[in-house]
Amino acid sequence: MMKKTREVAFLGMICALSVVFLMLGSIIEVFDITSAIIASLLLFIANEELKAKSLMVYFATVIISVLFVSFGSLLPAIEYAVFALYPIIKPLIEKAPKVISYLLKSVYTVVASCGTVLLMYFFITPLTEPYFFLVYLALFIVIIVLFDMTLLRFKRYYQFKLRHMLKIDRFFK
Repeated sequence: MMKKTREVAFLGMICALSVVFLMLGSIIEVFDITSAIIASLLLFIANEELKAKSLMVYFATVIISVLFVSFGSLLPAIEYAVFALYPIIKPLIEKAPKVISYLLKSVYTVVASCGTVLLMYFFITPLTEPYFFLVYLALFIVIIVLFDMTLLRFKRYYQFKLRHMLKIDRFFK
């Protein structure tokens, strides 16, 4: 019973911190992509500790951040919806053979980038020039590839240093 209570409290804290970062990103426009990535790294921590339950945090954070977006821009919530799903599906993708894994990652990258740009077009601001679509698409592809590399390094850092420093390893015992 006590373990489930700790799990719910931990997931609630991750969700609340993610929403706070996304709200900061919607108010401070320069911080929008960074806030979505930081919130995604928080979800990565939840996924490392509680695997399947992290999907609940993902949906709760997306819904709450979209509901409270009246403070600023909708862009961080859209970016979070794209970036935060990746730490959840990345372990599943990497279980496949290398060639299929790279293929699935590239398909996710293209679909997520196109989806982000289209959501920006419909919900934020219409692109006046057609070449802006290609520029945004190329930018998001680069960002997602860099995010994949960041997740790999952050996973090592979390497992060997951060988890012990924050005493998360003793939290669920």
